[in-house]
Order: sequence, then structure tokens, then C-alpha cells
Amino acid sequence: MRTTTGRAASRGVACFRAAACALLLAAVPPVAQSKAPLLWPLPVHEGCTSSFGEFRSTHLHMGVDMRTHQEEGWPVFAAGNGRISRLRREPEGYGRVLYLDLDDGRTVVYGHLCRYSRALGLEQRLQEACAAENSSFPGDVYLSPPVSVKRGDVVAYSGQLGIGAPHLHFEVRQGDDACDPFGEGLELPGGMEAPVISGVAFLPRDASGEVDGGFTPVCVAAVAAGRGRYRLSRAVTVSGAVDVMLSARDHLGIPDNSTGLSNVSASLDGAKFFSMNLGCISFAKYKESPLLFDTQWTVGDLPSYRLRRPAGFGIAGVEGDGLPSAVAVGPHALAIAVSNQSGLKAVLEGEARFARPRGVSRLALPGGGYALRQARMLPAGIWLTLSRRSEQGVTPVLLGGKPVGDLLCEVRGGDVEVLLPGEALQGRAGAMRIGAVELPGQWGAGPATLKLGGWTLEVPPGAFARLEPEAGGGSPVNVACGPFSMRGGALLSYKAPARFGEGIFFGGRWAKRLDGRPINLRGDGVYAIGEDRAAPKWGGLYFATFAHLGEREARLTITDSGSGPDPYSLHVLLDGRPVYPDWHSALRQVRVDLTGVAPGRHVLSGRCSDKAGNSAVLAPVAFVLESKR
Repeated sequence: MRTTTGRAASRGVACFRAAACALLLAAVPPVAQSKAPLLWPLPVHEGCTSSFGEFRSTHLHMGVDMRTHQEEGWPVFAAGNGRISRLRREPEGYGRVLYLDLDDGRTVVYGHLCRYSRALGLEQRLQEACAAENSSFPGDVYLSPPVSVKRGDVVAYSGQLGIGAPHLHFEVRQGDDACDPFGEGLELPGGMEAPVISGVAFLPRDASGEVDGGFTPVCVAAVAAGRGRYRLSRAVTVSGAVDVMLSARDHLGIPDNSTGLSNVSASLDGAKFFSMNLGCISFAKYKESPLLFDTQWTVGDLPSYRLRRPAGFGIAGVEGDGLPSAVAVGPHALAIAVSNQSGLKAVLEGEARFARPRGVSRLALPGGGYALRQARMLPAGIWLTLSRRSEQGVTPVLLGGKPVGDLLCEVRGGDVEVLLPGEALQGRAGAMRIGAVELPGQWGAGPATLKLGGWTLEVPPGAFARLEPEAGGGSPVNVACGPFSMRGGALLSYKAPARFGEGIFFGGRWAKRLDGRPINLRGDGVYAIGEDRAAPKWGGLYFATFAHLGEREARLTITDSGSGPDPYSLHVLLDGRPVYPDWHSALRQVRVDLTGVAPGRHVLSGRCSDKAGNSAVLAPVAFVLESKR
């Protein structure tokens, strides 16, 4: 049972105040109507597992994810008065989706549902659309006329279709923007506490930047110094253009969880150089998340916020040019503050010591007998750690047969750290030589194209990449690309004679059927060519009942040894008649609704293809449906 007495009292006080204000301001021209509070859409209220604006590898999260006790079938309530205008079912993403247009002009979106309301006729509307398209996934189903509902009406039931464990995705849209539901009148979870700061990373932005006298990023942990207060564990020396990356988290009422932040600001000697308030995000810009976040330079295994508005970044609410470089040599006070929607705040303080750059620009490396120990792709360029046998003479670095000038070097014991600046590499590609030694594979800086065997890697502007054969040869290739924000723009393809079922595997996982098109490079590692000639098969059959809904399903897995089943190709018959089941992508599971099916013996059959194009007729599976007790 939902407790509404306290909320009703609060609404009554609010209404009284609004009426008094209306009398006082009767002579003032009318203004836009204030937004109505949003009802928590579940009977359970145990916090959120993900926040608005949270980092995803390819986009920003555009809603909040509400925990549902790891169960499916909870009733989902209309957050306000309005009209249900659209339904959608997709095999991944949000799974089953419902769109509720509120009377005040906003739209509420519910995702990962297991059922629509039968009482409102929504489940029937979906099945009619599926029958018309002869597919479980008919695309958007627009309801004409829309279905009117009141605040608190049950519109659907929570599930876990699409991506993730059982939960409810809740989203508020205003025109072309998604807005933070907690800034739109949704009640915050209980047990809110201040965000937690785990540390910062200092990252050279270009060839002018150094941290502690080197070219590589330096991570510094934060030490708790009281309630909501932290200090850097040590001072850091910086010079030139350096980015600050903040590692921090909120939890939205679930202490052991990690969610994104609502507000961040940073200052040097009291002068603000960055601020972030992700209250609303345009759908035209929400895929720009890699420009703001980084998963490579973190403290405490958290995505890091870049405390600078990147060039070309189009999301509102993010401002500031980042840590200034034109400051006096010496110590300066660094302060970073983070807060959440409840107003709770955490502050990190520390010391940044500014110095003159120490790196010496060279046309060649000092000494000789070099061997590569490590290579990394940084925002400033390609960083190499080299060992050398002799301190005598000099050794040139060549890329594509031409010398790389303006090298920055640091000698550290028996190693030499070298930064090949991006400015000196732009648009160049080919083999890299250090003296008489040729490094494996092809190297380059975007915009450039690397080719090795049948592989082609398109490197975007601002990125650096390496493409080299995997040990043992054959079709595998080892790929590295950076910085993080540019990795998603790199395109990898393999040109070879067409073969049935050909595709790219990454780390043993099928990436995509080729069909002559490149794929986006999402991570560094070994990519290989594989063939999938095995057709899908039925797996085990079992029955499940939604605990809070009482409806039964038949659930069957589909096994496939290669690319995996293609849910759009799935056609299922129950006793010889078409049915249009749900699809659980993570479990590769067909879910057949048994509502209205009589007890007794039944047979499921059908056909399915995998993503490589192998098709199979699925052997009939008989089962006996018992009466409900």
C-alpha cells in the first residue's frame, strides 16, 4: 500500500500558498503554469541504480533507473494526468516502452516493462500491431486516439526486457530535451547523503603540458578530512595545458551503489574555471559523452569528469575553459565542489604547484640502441617508453619514412620517455622506425588511414592509433587508439573475398557481421575474423509467473555458437498459430505470454536466424500447462 498522506498535506500547503500569491499578483500579466509534482511510479521506493546524465560508453543516460527489489511485475503508475500516446517494443535498449504525454506539456517515458495494462487495452493494441507487421517488433505503435489516464492509474508493469537487471527506467522529456526527473518534481529517494570524491587525475592536454615533470597523466587520491570534506593526498606540479579529471560518485539512496553527479564546480585561488549542471540534455547532443568523461584516468574505478568544456561540446550546462595555464609560478589553491539534487555537498581541496616546462624539444633522441617497452595514445600525442644501450650519439624517429620533429624527452634511469606531439604527427601514417629498428605494424595520427593485410583503420582527427599483427599471425590484429574521446570515431574494417557468415570477433565476442561495412572501434585489443556456419537451436523450456502480476510465461532459450540469434527474424507458433513473444537479449530468451491459454497439452514451434544469416526451423517443443492453483 502506498502512503500518500504526507504528500497530500504538502500539496495542500502548496495550493494555499499559490492561491495567496494569485491574489497579490492579480494585476501582473499571466506567466507559464508551474510544473506539477510527479508521482513516484512504483509501490516500492528503495532508491535509484542510475542517475540522469550518467556516463554510458556511447551516450549520456537520459533518465533515472529505479530499483524494483530485483523482481518483475510491479504495477507502474501514471506520474500525472495525461494521455498515453505511444508504445514501443524493441529487442534491446529499453525493451518495452510507454510514452505518457502529461497535461502540462511534458512527456514521461517508462522503459524495461514486462506488460502493458490490459484494463486500458494497451496489451491488445501491441498485439494487433504485431499481427499487422507479422513481427514481435513492429516499431512505434501510435495510439489514435490516445488513452487518457489520471495520476496514479496503473499503466504497465515493471520488468527487465531490453538491457540490465530488473528495474524501471523513468524519463521526463520537454520538447527535444530530456530533463532530470528530480529537477522536474519527482520525489527524491530516502537516505540521501553527500557525494563521495575518490580523487583526481592531472592529464597533459597537448605538448606544452607536463605533470610532475613528465608527459603522462598522474592520479592523486582524495583523503577524507571530515563530513563532506576531502583533501588531495599530495601536491602536484603542473605546467602548460593540463586537464583535471575528477573521480567522484553519488548513490541516490543506495549506499553501495555508484551513480553520476548533478553539479560540479572547480576553482583556482577562488576563481571558477569549470561548472557543470546537467539539468536538461538535448537529444541532438546526448551522444557527446566521451568528450566530457574518460574511463582511462580514474581513481577508484569511477568514470572521470573532465573539468573543462571541450571544443565543440554542444550540451548546455557545462561551462569553463579548464585549469588555467597562464598563472604565476608557485603554489595555488585548487578546490572542487560536487553536490546532488538534495543539496548535499562534498568539497575537495588541494595544492597545485605551477612551474615552467622542463621538457626539451629535440629533433632526435639522445643516445642509441633503442628498444620499445611501452606505447600509449594520449591527448597530447603518442607516448613511448624506450630502453637504450648507449648514451652516445643521436637517434632519429621516422613515421612513414619522414622524421618526426619537436620530440619531447625525459631520461628516467635507464629508460627514456618520449612524447611524439600531435602537432608533429597530424595526418601522417605508416611504419615507425627508431634508428635502424622498425616497430611492429602501422602507426598514425588522424585524419589518416592505417592498412595492414586485409585490415583498414580509419583514424579521426585528433586521434592516434597503432595497428599491428597479433603474435602468431593469421587474421587477428592488435589495435590501440586514443585518446578516449576519439576512440568511438575510429572505424575498423576487413576487406576480403565474401564468405558466408563472415564477421569480426573482439576478445572472443562477435562484434558485427561485416557486409563490407566498417565497425566502430569501442576498445583496444585483438580483433579477428571468424566464420559462423552454425544455425540456432532451442534450449531449455521452463515456466515463470510474475510475482506481483500473477501472469504466466513460457520461457525458452535459443542457443547459438557464433553471432547470436537475430530477434527480428524470430517467428513463433503456439499450436500452429502465430504468437508474438518478448525477447530477453542478455539471456537470449523467448518469452511467450500464456494469458488466456487453456490448461492442457500445447506445442511451441517456429524458426529463427542468427546475425550471420544462418537460419533454422526450431524443433517443436511440447509442454503441459497446468491449471492455476
